[in-house]
This record gives sequence, C-alpha cells and structure tokens, in this order.
Amino acid sequence: MEKLYNLFTYGTLMQGFDNPYAEKLRLSSKYIGKGHFNGQLYRVEWYPGARFDPDAASQVHGEIYQLHSLGILEELDEYEDVLEDESVSLYVRKVIPVKNSQEVVVPCWVYLYNQRVEDLPLITSGRFDIKP
Repeated sequence: MEKLYNLFTYGTLMQGFDNPYAEKLRLSSKYIGKGHFNGQLYRVEWYPGARFDPDAASQVHGEIYQLHSLGILEELDEYEDVLEDESVSLYVRKVIPVKNSQEVVVPCWVYLYNQRVEDLPLITSGRFDIKP
C-alpha cells in the first residue's frame, strides 16, 4: 500500500500563522498550493473546525503540503487533540479528496472536527483567518 504524504490544512497550521507546530510543518514539508474540499467550516474558539461533506454546496479552503516523512503526523496529532478513542477526540485525521487550484483531486490527510457543531458559528466564506 502506498503511503500518503499529502496534508491539507485550513486553520492555524496555514502560512501566516505563528505557532511552533505551523513552523514544524513548514520545515517538514513542501508547500504545494491552495486547495479546497466540500464541507462546512466553523469557528470553534480561536481556531476553526471543518466537516467534510461531499454533497455540500459550500467549500472549506486551505493549503496542501507534501510531507517529507510521516513522522510529523504524530506531533500534529498531539496538537490537534487526536486521541485513540475517537469518541472523545477533538479532531480525527482522515484521508479525503481535496481539489487543488487546477481542480485536480489530491487525496490528503485532513484534521476534521469531531465534536458537536450545532452551537458554533458557521464561517460562510469557508476561509479561516485570525480575525473573528
């Protein structure tokens, strides 16, 4: 089975965000370009949470990175509060189809929000930035 080395980010790991994990990602990968997938983006607190929905009319926008190795995923899992017990995990890391800027589908690891979203504000643009 081929190992997947693509990661899609839509929140605080993107370029322009200043935190140690975003810096580690930049040092451990090659920036491929912008991308998007069908789904919804919510403001959780100072960070966003995305849900993948292949039938959604709305999109979540972000960035595609090619990882130099899979070793960085363990650290990113910790940052994203991915737990062994998915029922209590803040995020889950899944492979989903992401479209790049040329609309070509690229399978990517994505951290998807794994908690209730009913009371969270929807980010209708599908783009997360630092300003609320």
